[in-house]
Amino acid sequence: MTKFILAFALLWLSAGFEENPFVGRWKIDTAKSQLTGSISLIAAAGPNTWTFREGAYSWTIKADGMPHPTPFGDTAMKVVDARTWQFANTNNGKSAGTETWVLSADGESMTWTLIGQKDNGEAFSSTGNMKRIAGKSGFEGTWKSTEVQLSFSEVDIAPNGDDGITVTLPEDGTTYSLKFDGKEYPEHGPRLPSGVTVSATRTGARTVKAITYLNGKPFDEEEWEVSPDGNTYTQHDATSPDLARIILHRMDTH
Repeated sequence: MTKFILAFALLWLSAGFEENPFVGRWKIDTAKSQLTGSISLIAAAGPNTWTFREGAYSWTIKADGMPHPTPFGDTAMKVVDARTWQFANTNNGKSAGTETWVLSADGESMTWTLIGQKDNGEAFSSTGNMKRIAGKSGFEGTWKSTEVQLSFSEVDIAPNGDDGITVTLPEDGTTYSLKFDGKEYPEHGPRLPSGVTVSATRTGARTVKAITYLNGKPFDEEEWEVSPDGNTYTQHDATSPDLARIILHRMDTH
């Protein structure tokens, strides 16, 4: 899920317009959005130890209940039983939520549930399903996401001076402020590791290319487009448009 939290990058209007149509409150259209299709790999790496891969990132964890470094923070893994794994995630010493993975009885699918708290103490959660596309038993193999319920459904965008915006996911606690100048700006949230930054470049009157970095390494690249009537905008993966696409509709007037 880390990808869908890092994907909300810059939305900004070109210099000649009087009003920034991206400022306001927006709601995700889950029926029209494409949130699934991501691929995860799990392989044995020794006694009670596994290697995980998502995109260009991989990490190895021993299930000893102790924190181990990953590209996204630290994770302590516990094997509850043959069909249940748990992960306690931390970023900079603060809890980033607990994940529980449950394997189906036939081993062909699994569900994951993430629960945690925002900085203000409010709870957040998200869930998802994955199906096996390679491998024969247990959690080892290749998995493809088939259903995702995000921990947020609303995106609030406010002006940041006369050449930038501040984006907030109120249900999730993620926020960032940036300028439309191609520079990297930090992104903050209860599940985000340190070192996450976003830069963006306008590619047209209503389009933006944004890149999210993790410790200086490109993590994700998105393209954004606002509709001519200003009531809908679409964000999609720049390299695989059919893999991830988020459509949002305006909740307020403009």
